[in-house]
Amino acid sequence: MAVTCVWVRDQLETLVDGELERGLADQLRVHLAACEACREHHTEASSLPARLAAVRAPEPPSGLVRDVLRRVRGDRLSPIHLWAPLGVEFVLFLVTLWYVSGFRGLYLLVQRTATEAATVLGWDVGQADLPPPAAGDLFLLLVCGLLVATTLYHLALLSRQGLRLL
Repeated sequence: MAVTCVWVRDQLETLVDGELERGLADQLRVHLAACEACREHHTEASSLPARLAAVRAPEPPSGLVRDVLRRVRGDRLSPIHLWAPLGVEFVLFLVTLWYVSGFRGLYLLVQRTATEAATVLGWDVGQADLPPPAAGDLFLLLVCGLLVATTLYHLALLSRQGLRLL
């Protein structure tokens, strides 16, 4: 294949589209008249737009728009999915309170917490010693871990929603 043939074949698309300058188009036509191989390429290139126009686009599926909209809206969570972790968090919180003090001791727990908060606030200004730390408990640590994991999951759901919460 000659260098001229390579150049002509590179220019065939522009010739077929009618975007070539008149002088260059005339040079290409002179070459096409003399070169059988390039003429075959030109015939194929010039028939391509007509062949493509004859090809019909396939019919879209009947539910295409509905399915696309469902997927786009799929990022949104329903209110039950968004706020259900709050219920789990609340139950874990109640289990923790029950485990620490029992049902009868909930009042005492609130009272003791208020007293300890006042002590900590008093310690900050130098009026009292810090209260002793509570004894460690494996079950309590597990429940607190579940509570933290559920809260982090809930926060991840909420952050994914962004401003769409309002």
